[in-house]
Amino acid sequence: MNPALTVTAPPAAPGALPMAGHLWQILRDPLLFFERQHIGAGARTGVVVVRVGPRPVHLVTRPDLVRQLLADPGTFDKGGIFTEGVRTLAGNSVATCPAADHQVQRPILQPAFQRRRIVDYSRVTEACADALARSWQDGQRLEMVQSMHRLAAEVVTRTLFSGPGTVQAGQDIQRLFPHLLAGLYRRMLLPVAWVHSMPLPANIGYRAALNGINRIIDREIQTYRGGGRDRGDLLSAMMHATDPRTGAALTDTELTEQVVGMLMAAIETTGSAAAWLLHILSAHPQVEEAVLGELRIAVGDRPLRAEDLGNLPLLKRVFAEVLRLYPPFWLLSRVTTGPAVLGGHHIPGGADIVFSLYCLHRDARAFPFPHRFDPDRWLPDRVSDAQQEAHLPFGAGTRQCIGDVFGRTAIPLVVATLLRHWRFRHATGREVTPLVKGTLRPSPLSMVVTRRTAAFAP
Repeated sequence: MNPALTVTAPPAAPGALPMAGHLWQILRDPLLFFERQHIGAGARTGVVVVRVGPRPVHLVTRPDLVRQLLADPGTFDKGGIFTEGVRTLAGNSVATCPAADHQVQRPILQPAFQRRRIVDYSRVTEACADALARSWQDGQRLEMVQSMHRLAAEVVTRTLFSGPGTVQAGQDIQRLFPHLLAGLYRRMLLPVAWVHSMPLPANIGYRAALNGINRIIDREIQTYRGGGRDRGDLLSAMMHATDPRTGAALTDTELTEQVVGMLMAAIETTGSAAAWLLHILSAHPQVEEAVLGELRIAVGDRPLRAEDLGNLPLLKRVFAEVLRLYPPFWLLSRVTTGPAVLGGHHIPGGADIVFSLYCLHRDARAFPFPHRFDPDRWLPDRVSDAQQEAHLPFGAGTRQCIGDVFGRTAIPLVVATLLRHWRFRHATGREVTPLVKGTLRPSPLSMVVTRRTAAFAP
C-alpha cells in the first residue's frame, strides 16, 4: 500500500489521567493546554485526541483541515462538546441546529441580515455609543469590560426590540447574562447531564437566568403579535420572514430560541471585542493617534456613520488584528455523522471534533511573530494565502456566522465613536489577559477616560 494513502488513528495527547483525562490541565489553563497541543503532536499530525474526563475529543490543529470540515457539514455536523452547552441556552436555533435544520432556518432568517437592514441597525449602534460617550466625566475611572458589555446589551436589545420596554429589557438581560455564560462554560468542560441537574446554587442560578431571559423575549413576542406591524427591528424582520419553500413563519418557540442565540453571540462578540480593541489602542498610542488622524480626514467634525467605515482602512486592519489575537469564540465543536477521514486519520462516527480559533490565529506558520500586535500584517500586499486560510473569526462555509456583517460594523463603529470623544489609558499596571468563560473576554480592565479637544465635537 502506498504510505501516502495509509489511514491511521490520530495520536493521543500525553498526560491524560484515568477517568479525569486532561480535564485538570484544561481547567487550570485552557488556552495554554490547547496551544501546547498545537505545537506538539498536533503540529505534525493535524489531529490529536484529548480527553475531557473520559470523553475522547478530536482536536483539529491545521487550518486546511478546519476549512475542510467546515466545508462538509454533512459529515462534520454542528454538535459536540461546545455546541451541546450552547443548545441548553439557544435550543435548536440557527447557531446550534444540525445541518438538515440549518438548510431550512438560514434562508428564513437571512433577509433579517441584509445590508439594508444592517444600515438600519447601525443607527441604533451610533445612538447608543454617542449617548454613552456623552455620559462620562473627564478623569472618570471605568471598568471597561463591564461598560462595553452593558453597551453591547443595549445595542443588541434595541436592535432586536424597539418597543417601550426596550431599555428595561436590555438592563435585565445584561444582569442575567453572566450567569448564563458561567453555566455554559461548566457544561462545556463537564458535559454530564446529571451534574447540571443537581440542586446546586450554580445550577439554580443558571436555570433562573435562562427562564428570566425567556420570559423577557416571550413578552416582547406577544407585544409584537398584538401590533402586527413591522417596526424595522430585528424581531420584526424575523417574525415577518417565511420559509421560501412552504411560506411557513417561525413559531413563538422558534423565535425565542433564535433570539436567545443571537443575544448570546452578539452581546459577547460586541462587548468583548470592543473592550479588547480599546485595550490594544491604549497600549499602542501611536496606532491610536494614527486612527484618530484617519478619522479626522475621513469624517471631520460631523457625526460618524456606519458608511464611513469603508474610508477607515487602518481601523479595519487594527480590528482584524484584534480579532486574530482575541477571537471571542475561542473554541468551536462539531460531531461526525459517520466514519470519516481527516488529514489521513480515521475519525469514528459520532466523534467529538473541536478546533480552537485562538490557537489557529496564533500559528507561526501563518502569522510570523504570532503573539505580536501588528495591524500592518493586514496590508493588501502582505496578506498571504496561509494567513487568509487561518483567519476565521466568524467561521466559514455554510455555517459562517449569520451576524458577521453586523459584528464587523457595530464593533469598530462603537470604538471609533468613543475614541472621538475620549482618550483611554490603563488605570493600573496590572496585565490584561484573556479570561476564558465560554467566550474569550479581557480580565478586569480598569481605564481612565480623558476628554479630547473640541475638534471632534459634532
